[in-house]
Amino acid sequence: MAKETQPFVKGYETNTITTFRVFKGLMLDLLRGYPEYEYFGKFESVFTNTGDKVVEILNKDKLIELSEQEGKPVRYRLTPAGINLAISMINLEYSERVLKYSKNMRKLTIWIIILSILTFGFGLVQLFTKLPILDIFLFFR
Repeated sequence: MAKETQPFVKGYETNTITTFRVFKGLMLDLLRGYPEYEYFGKFESVFTNTGDKVVEILNKDKLIELSEQEGKPVRYRLTPAGINLAISMINLEYSERVLKYSKNMRKLTIWIIILSILTFGFGLVQLFTKLPILDIFLFFR
């Protein structure tokens, strides 16, 4: 039986993946408290089914360091690699915003070019046909 795969997500559509969006928020929360605070239960409360496994994976990838004490829950904080990842996520968010604005600016530029060409054509028609268009506008004044 063939294994089902998820569809590919383009780089500028990462916010459509809810897990990534939640993970990005959690990493930024950890960054806000760095280096003074240690956290516990953040990943476990958000990823209810796989929270312990997520913490294990992040520890294995050296994105967080664990602090285990008897009688207390496992606490964690960011490592330098985790800080780099969190900052990269911030840069990704800004680049997504810039991409959105650049798409809007492209549309505006196209509209300005079209209106400029139409205005130029309207001026040429008036010039070559000697239509008193200006007089018509002044008549309605």
